[in-house]
Amino acid sequence: MAEESYILKPGQLIKAQINEEDVKQLLKLRYGFEVSQITELDAYDDRNYRILCKTVNNPHILSLAEDGYVLKIINSLDSQKIGFFEAQNELLVYLNKKNFVCPIPVKQINGSYYSVESIAPEGQRHLLRLLKYIPGDVLQNSPKCPELLKQVGLFTAKFDDALKDFSHQAYEIQKSLWSLASIPKLRDFVHVLKESTEIKIIVEILHAFENRVIPLLNKLEVGIIHGDLNENNIIVSKDGKSVEAIIDFGDSHKSCLVFELAICLCYMITQYESIECAKHVIEGYRMIRQLTHQEVEILKLCVCARFAQSLVMGTYSYLKEPQNHYLIRTHSIKWRLLKELWCMKDEEAFKLWNIKL
Repeated sequence: MAEESYILKPGQLIKAQINEEDVKQLLKLRYGFEVSQITELDAYDDRNYRILCKTVNNPHILSLAEDGYVLKIINSLDSQKIGFFEAQNELLVYLNKKNFVCPIPVKQINGSYYSVESIAPEGQRHLLRLLKYIPGDVLQNSPKCPELLKQVGLFTAKFDDALKDFSHQAYEIQKSLWSLASIPKLRDFVHVLKESTEIKIIVEILHAFENRVIPLLNKLEVGIIHGDLNENNIIVSKDGKSVEAIIDFGDSHKSCLVFELAICLCYMITQYESIECAKHVIEGYRMIRQLTHQEVEILKLCVCARFAQSLVMGTYSYLKEPQNHYLIRTHSIKWRLLKELWCMKDEEAFKLWNIKL
């Protein structure tokens, strides 16, 4: 199948349409679970559920996880990439061996880590997988703390460094609309915006990215990255000052390492509602990995590109699913911060962030 067929196209409906009773039946059929509680979690294109169970009849599960599980019903587009989910499972096992706390995949009754289900009413094919739930507070709920931001930066660099020795063929071909390298494809979705000033900013960012970043893709250091280090995917320690665990590897892919930092900065700036706070993340990051001259030159633009990606694709998804306010809950903050950051000269941003060219 051509790689382009794996990229979301305007108008494509990919989220599973399923009710909780049918989810319970799938859990019983594939995992042998008798469910006591099921709670749907916030998500973009997938269906995610936290599951607590009464009993289990599965030869691969010797005892029920006290904190429960997360069931993921993958969107029909990503469900075509079976190899990618096999790679994800290997990645999670690898990271656990490296002492990173992240979700562990759980086997179905037949010994497989996944199945592909035909789900009514459209009969689309959706991949089904289960992970152990990791308890704890996500960064979104933690008090604002410069030391925590420094630890987030440190963790980001450590995480990417740990993956230098991991490889899987599926990551060599993995493509996603959420990869920063896919920014030019955002043009197909800009029509969802209504404000002319906002459209103008997004088009300017796309143009700058195509001219300044795309030509460098083969010159920047690459590796496997998490791809979505946001405030809901980072679990913090009880004292709120360090990173305890990391979750949701659905956007992991092989890409430029500076993109990982830029993505993280976008979300930390949003969470703290402060462009200047990025300096703490960068300080922690540089304790492990120094930024090259080329990476520094494009860092502010890459942060703006992630803002653009989040705002455009969030608006697009919300128009398809208007009851899901999670998709746009931070948009007013992001627009304000993006407008401020985009108008700022690179030198001003670098001074705020304590970095030099």
